[in-house]
Amino acid sequence: MTEHQVGPEEFVTPGRDAARARLLHTSLRALARGGAGPVLQEMAEEVLGGRMGLRECLRTGAYAEALTREATAAHAEWERMPEAEREHHAAEARRLLGTS
Repeated sequence: MTEHQVGPEEFVTPGRDAARARLLHTSLRALARGGAGPVLQEMAEEVLGGRMGLRECLRTGAYAEALTREATAAHAEWERMPEAEREHHAAEARRLLGTS
C-alpha cells in the first residue's frame, strides 16, 4: 500500500507562490529518494507524509545539522563554479520560477 503524500499545493504560503511550492515539493521528493543521505531522506519522508512541517524540521537537531551541512557544501560548490556556469544555473532557476 502506498503512503499518502502531500502535494505541492500544501507548500503555498503568503511568501511562497505556486512555482516555488512546486520546486520545493520536487526537491523534497528528490531528498526522499535518499540521494543526500538517510537523515534528509527521513526528513523529506516525514514532510511529504504530512507528519512534520518544514519549520519543525529546522527545530529538529539532526535534520537542521544535515540541512546546514548540505547547504554549506552547495554554497562551496557554487563558489567554485565559473561565472558563466553560475549565470546559466541562475537563468534556469529564474525560468523555473517564472521570474525575470
